[in-house]
Amino acid sequence: MFVLFLYMKFCFFYIFASKIIYVMLIDVNGIGFELDASDKCAAVARGEYSGNIVIPANVHYNGADYYVSAISESAFEGCLQLTSVSTPESLRAIGASAFKGCSSLNEVNLNSDILVIGAAAFSGCSGLVRVELPANLVSIEASLFDGCSSLKEVVIGENIDGVGEYAFCSCSSLTELSLPQGVKYIDSWAFRSCTALRRVSLPSSVTSLKKGAFWDCASLEEFVLPDNVNIVEQGLLAKCVSVKKVQLHEGVLSVGYGAFYDCPSLTELSLPSTVQSVEEQVFRGCSSLVRLEVKSTVAPMAMRDVADATVYANAVLYVPQGCVGEYGFARVWNKFDNVEEI
Repeated sequence: MFVLFLYMKFCFFYIFASKIIYVMLIDVNGIGFELDASDKCAAVARGEYSGNIVIPANVHYNGADYYVSAISESAFEGCLQLTSVSTPESLRAIGASAFKGCSSLNEVNLNSDILVIGAAAFSGCSGLVRVELPANLVSIEASLFDGCSSLKEVVIGENIDGVGEYAFCSCSSLTELSLPQGVKYIDSWAFRSCTALRRVSLPSSVTSLKKGAFWDCASLEEFVLPDNVNIVEQGLLAKCVSVKKVQLHEGVLSVGYGAFYDCPSLTELSLPSTVQSVEEQVFRGCSSLVRLEVKSTVAPMAMRDVADATVYANAVLYVPQGCVGEYGFARVWNKFDNVEEI
């Protein structure tokens, strides 16, 4: 069912070029379309939809054919009875929040030639279980699947270059994820509260891993920092209560605020010799930490407490040979009760 909204909008396909196109609004077989007469393209218009929707490749109006190139922003937003959507091969763009809050949506068939899917397009689609992203999609935008609590599998194409902030936040059924070689960045909170995520594979192409990217991934047991990421950002693995092993490579320069905050299963950690600074509360709540290696011959800068009283008392701080005195006089590091040479 479609109820036509009585207002004029931009044709989504041209939003990115900031080009104003006046359109006509029509209803074809229960689906609303905005028609651009100059380029003979059509975009699915915002309306009230339900059931199974199959979007056609072309619509005919007033003696002319229009190819369906886009789904407008918020076109299906809040359609609580929408259950499935199939897109035509002609589709190239899906607007921001296009399916936001469609809690009954359980199947989406996306054609491989879609180039752009806007931010929060599937946010709150709590019925989605599996999604295969288009092969030609170049980025996973912010909050794309935020709150998709039933999502268990996402197939990601080889052309993806980045993952936006909150992209998979609260995808609490997602158990594993493998990102393809070529991904360069993962934005803040991208996988926050993916509480069932046990395994994640990050390619060496990643150079930027922003704050809180894996915050509260409560089932994650092991994490390997990609070789080209040189800064461990704020809260990166905070509240990852099951993480037992974290591997950091030589070349890491700093460890941000609360990076491993409240990781009570972490028993040991080695900071590479290249680390120059460790910020506040990095090891706070790491109640099982018994071995902390810091391989730099010069104690990394630490202006405030990096841990709590339990960690200072129970963890043995291992430092390079001949450096016990260096750490014994260094601010914050001198709070560790037990310091030994590696």
